[in-house]
Amino acid sequence: MPSPIPKRPILLLLAALLLAGHASAAERILEFTSTIDVYPDASLRVTERITVRAEGRAIRRGIYRDFPTDMTDRRGDRHRVTFEVLDVRRDGQPEAWHTQAIDGGTRVYIGRKDRTVARGEHSYTLVYRSDRQLRYFDTHDELYWNVTGNDWAFPIDRA
Repeated sequence: MPSPIPKRPILLLLAALLLAGHASAAERILEFTSTIDVYPDASLRVTERITVRAEGRAIRRGIYRDFPTDMTDRRGDRHRVTFEVLDVRRDGQPEAWHTQAIDGGTRVYIGRKDRTVARGEHSYTLVYRSDRQLRYFDTHDELYWNVTGNDWAFPIDRA
């Protein structure tokens, strides 16, 4: 008669499978794309599409996006740029949002306090307008732009 399978290796295997499943389902930004339209008056219209995997831990009611509005030019002069939200969507549908002033900028909260986001992939679209983002030089002009921004709590798989 064959000997019974020891319980300890089975428990270790189950624990490893559970941890592997948990690690693969980590909350993250799967893709961050940005389309920037530059207008003759040097203003911008930016459309960001941020696709995330939500697991109900940090991404519970939605996401937020920080936008810097206080800038320092090459001479050291400080300037404030405009930031105007034009449209916000989750999975193609209009989504609730609000802004809050933060140090050096504005934070856009996307989602509702009274509604949780289902686990899985969600695509957030943020459309906004800004100005004073172009720099002019003798030999060229440049758009000085940090596409994804800084200080995300999640890894960004593709930008």
